[in-house]
Amino acid sequence: MSLSIENSIQNFKQRFEISDNCMFIVGVSGGLDSMVLLHAIKNLNDKIIVAHVNYKLRAEDSMNDASLVEKTAISYQLPFEKLEYDLQADLNKNGGNLQKKARDIRYTFFCSIMDKYEDAKLILAHHQGDQIENFWMQMARGGGIRAMSGMKEVNNNAIRPFLSVSKAELYAYAAKHHIEWREDTSNKNNTYTRNIWRNILIPELKTTIPHINESATKLQEVFRIQVEADERFVESKINDRMNSFIISYKELGTFNSNQWIEFLNHLKIPLSLALSIAKLPFAPNGKKILINEQSSLYTSIWREETGLYFQSSNEHTSATPMFITSEASILPSNFKKDEFYFNKALIVGEISIRKWQDGDRIQPIGVKGSKLVSDILKNAKTPLRLRRSQYLLVDDEKPLALIDYCIDRRAISKIAPCVMVKINR
Repeated sequence: MSLSIENSIQNFKQRFEISDNCMFIVGVSGGLDSMVLLHAIKNLNDKIIVAHVNYKLRAEDSMNDASLVEKTAISYQLPFEKLEYDLQADLNKNGGNLQKKARDIRYTFFCSIMDKYEDAKLILAHHQGDQIENFWMQMARGGGIRAMSGMKEVNNNAIRPFLSVSKAELYAYAAKHHIEWREDTSNKNNTYTRNIWRNILIPELKTTIPHINESATKLQEVFRIQVEADERFVESKINDRMNSFIISYKELGTFNSNQWIEFLNHLKIPLSLALSIAKLPFAPNGKKILINEQSSLYTSIWREETGLYFQSSNEHTSATPMFITSEASILPSNFKKDEFYFNKALIVGEISIRKWQDGDRIQPIGVKGSKLVSDILKNAKTPLRLRRSQYLLVDDEKPLALIDYCIDRRAISKIAPCVMVKINR
């Protein structure tokens, strides 16, 4: 057995902290990588399911792939589950990227099997060559450190034990153990970006720089260490936040660019907005960016006086306050913000509550003349996102109070008995 492959599965359960009750879902295409993986781990666990997807892209070849995987599963006395999906028909009807759709279909199928079990792990055969291809593809796309750091050996419930195993080692293992496998002819089709890197660009680089793969691998290791450090930093800032929160500009100043990307990634905010959000502290107060991402808990980010406000979809809109009136026989020595004392003779018509409107003016106690409600809210530095949800206590003629801010002097009572209005929320 190849030393690298042997090391990759040595003490498998202990290394990946897998319980004895765990079900292994092994993704097997019929190609070299996954057939070697299946052979290598078939005796590691007594709970293994072989899972295969037939996309019907290569006619008889696709059928033969499925037949080989099923035959092998039977010979190993393992359960076999297969999905048949006409991917080309889907693409013809709905369009889209073939490789992305294939990946989405494959993982949805794997997850549907895993969901049947209380404890399940997905075991996949990605290897060192896949890591190196990912590195160059992401670099060419301008990907950041996270993208270029490659796949993780453990990512949620998926385990990739072969990430340090070379293609040559897989061939050697297959030859030694007489493993039957099938070549996917689409791997030679250089219309796909990955195949261009695999078949043309990386081999050409290696002719000039023989050890370039080792250099790429070392860089990925450095990037992964940095990503893990950034993740720990971000987790300390997020603390499983689900509700709306504000992050101060001082705290934002402690983030580096990679940590900022990790922060948005944790909140499931599209990275396409990263630059716009980073510019938000330099925008006028009240500027906001909308987040149109169903998987994110956040709907918008506001620029406020002290920091950026991340508004959650869980945030409740404040209900219209209620009030009760009663007769007060004495005036209190200390007034409360939610209690108002009015001269009944100065009240015109009925008392009610409504949201303030543009042009509303109030005559606050201690101020000469009147002030626009909008100016009072602005001077109080009320966040723009909250200004429209403020309420006036009014009679049929005038405002009586801007609730939580000030009281109009025109109807206040200086003696008792008088009308007391208490705000209930």
